[in-house]
Amino acid sequence: MASQDKNQTDPSESNEEGQQSKDMPVKSKEDMQQRLGLGLKNMYLNVLEEPLPDDILALLDQLEDDDDADSSRSDVHD
Repeated sequence: MASQDKNQTDPSESNEEGQQSKDMPVKSKEDMQQRLGLGLKNMYLNVLEEPLPDDILALLDQLEDDDDADSSRSDVHD
């Protein structure tokens, strides 16, 4: 296999952030799929890092309290 010029970068290589450069041309269907996959993964990870709103946290706390109350009532009947 011929060696590549050190000034040229392979589109499958990632930059420092683990993402491919958006400026690089798409050379194949696989390259496009890989870029889309990385973009979706990064978007999903960003959403996961967002904090939950306070009203959602309050609802989750209510549900947890209801579950605790239901389980303590079922323990009394057993």
